[in-house]
Amino acid sequence: MDTAVRNACISGDLPTAEELLTQEIDVNGDSYRSYANRSVVMARRLDWDNALRNATKSLSIQPSLMGYISKGIALFGIKQIRDATQAFDLAFTFSFLTYTTLHYTGFQAIALFHANKHADAMRRIRELTAACPDGDTNLACRVIEVYLHIQLGNNALDRACPAEAVDHFTSAVNAGTFLTKSVIHSKYDDFVVLFGCDFTSLWQTANQKRCRALLRAGRLVEVFEACRYMADMSDETMKASCLDWTIGKCSAMSPRFLSSSYFTHPGFMQELSTLRDHAPNADATPDMCKYDDENDSISDVDSDIDRVDDSVC
Repeated sequence: MDTAVRNACISGDLPTAEELLTQEIDVNGDSYRSYANRSVVMARRLDWDNALRNATKSLSIQPSLMGYISKGIALFGIKQIRDATQAFDLAFTFSFLTYTTLHYTGFQAIALFHANKHADAMRRIRELTAACPDGDTNLACRVIEVYLHIQLGNNALDRACPAEAVDHFTSAVNAGTFLTKSVIHSKYDDFVVLFGCDFTSLWQTANQKRCRALLRAGRLVEVFEACRYMADMSDETMKASCLDWTIGKCSAMSPRFLSSSYFTHPGFMQELSTLRDHAPNADATPDMCKYDDENDSISDVDSDIDRVDDSVC
């Protein structure tokens, strides 16, 4: 993937990325790389059918790592799990030339997650974490686990299930304590390109979302405890950011952009003031909030992880 297309994918400018790749294909209709990359962009846009067509076209021209990865992502998107897994297995035969075991496992785990196979996705990451207790691979697996917990929390909030969201955000906070002093390396950019994952500020995001989920669950005492925990565990820079979030001033600065700007929005304290007198019943658990993953629950995953061969590290 050339620099212009890659930068467009990282910044989220998917229409530009697709246009650039289409121009490449118009110039060279046998560019298997361009078809595979356009498949990835279409998958990011949830256009699964066209993503699969482009991946299949790429592989018909020449089998490749990105061809099989893009096909696997597209097949997971349309819930063809067995075929998607087979495509990733074929990609693995190419991955030693380009990617590590972490990349292969991480790509497949996130694709599984997007296919609503949440427990399977978490299991793959935790198995690799257990197999590699030290070093960069372990750190990266923990980053991905935190990201997946945040996504599970977001899904729960979308279903108006704040109590379940609290559990997931708390898991993210606990698993991501190390992130308060960690810098997210550019090696994770491939996850941004393929899936739009943003691994920056994960711990801070998890804490802020936990506060909001606790508020929506009507657990006001825990709201203040969670806010205090976030402040106590933060360094000076993060404390300033947390204060901005609390009072409603946010920085739009990102390491991916060259400038920064500030904008105001309703701060958390304003939201707290608005909702505290209308807090929901903390004991209420609507039927829609019962765990509905097609697999076993996330909490059951650890019990299934026994001895794992550490030769994968």
